[in-house]
Amino acid sequence: MKRNFNIHDLRIFYTVVMTGSTRQAAQAMHMTQPAISHAISRLEHATGVQLFDRSHKTLRPTEAGQYLYGEAKFVLDELVRIDEALHSIEQFGGRGLRIATSPALALAYAPDALHCYVQTHGTRPFSIDLESSVQVISAVDTMRADFGLGAVSQDSARLAFRPFLRAEVMAIAHREHPLARGEVVAVGDIRPESYVQPLWSDYVMPQGDIAESLQLRSGMQAHMSLLPGTVRAVRGISLINALSAADIVAAYPELVALPLAARQWFDFVLIARNEAASLELAERLLDALRAAARARQQGVYARTIQLLS
Repeated sequence: MKRNFNIHDLRIFYTVVMTGSTRQAAQAMHMTQPAISHAISRLEHATGVQLFDRSHKTLRPTEAGQYLYGEAKFVLDELVRIDEALHSIEQFGGRGLRIATSPALALAYAPDALHCYVQTHGTRPFSIDLESSVQVISAVDTMRADFGLGAVSQDSARLAFRPFLRAEVMAIAHREHPLARGEVVAVGDIRPESYVQPLWSDYVMPQGDIAESLQLRSGMQAHMSLLPGTVRAVRGISLINALSAADIVAAYPELVALPLAARQWFDFVLIARNEAASLELAERLLDALRAAARARQQGVYARTIQLLS
C-alpha cells in the first residue's frame, strides 16, 4: 500500500503530540482547532492507520502514532538542514559546514579551529552541534553533520576515522585546593568529597593507567560546560583532557591545571564520510585542528598535547 501525505500535515501531527492537544497545537501554529483536526484526519486517511486513541479525554498516540512521531522529528529536522543549506548556497555561494563535536572539545578548541579554517579558506559559514562522542559518529553516518570530532572510533565501511590529537588527562583544581600547590597530582590523593566528576555522556574512558581513576566516586557530577563553574564554586578538583584544561584555565583565573603522576590520555579523531569530496575537505580541517592545538602547546600543555599524523 502506497501512503501519500504532505509535510504540512506531518508538522501539524508532530506539534499535536508534542503539545498534547489540538487546542495547544492550534495556538502554537497560529491555526484554528478545526483546521488542526482536519489535518490529523487527512494524515490518518493517507497513512491508513489510526494515530490517536480517542477513547480518553486526552489524545494519546497509538503505537503507529508513536512511531510516526519519532520519524517525523527526523524528517522535519532534515528539512531544516536542507533549508539552511539552500540559504547558505544562495547567500554565500556554498553550503555551510555542520560539525558535530563532543563536549570535551567544544569549550573553545573546536570554535577556534573552525575560525582558523574560515580564515584560511574563505567565509564559508559553519555550525557546531554538541553531541556525546558516540552520538557524533551517528550524526556523521546519518548526514546530520558533515564532520565529527570525538574520542570514539569504530570499524565502518562508510566512515573514515582520522586520529589527529592525543590529549593527556590533567587535573583542574581551585587555587585553594590542597593539591593545587604541587607540581603533579596523584589520583589516589584526591579526596572524593572534593572531586567533581564529568558526566559520562560528556566523556569516554581514557587510555593508560586508569586504575586509580576508576576508584574515584563522587556524589557531585557536572556536564563539561558546567564543570569549571562547579569546580570553582566548591573549590574542588576534576580530571579532564589537556585541551579542555587549557581552555578552562584561560577563562577561569581561580583554577590551575596540573599533570597527573600516572599517564592517561584521550585520542581524538576527525570523522568523515568515505566520499572523495568529504575526504578532500577533511585534510583542510585537519590542518586547522592541528593549528589550534599548536597554539595551546605552551607551558605545562607542551607535554600534554601531542599532534598525531
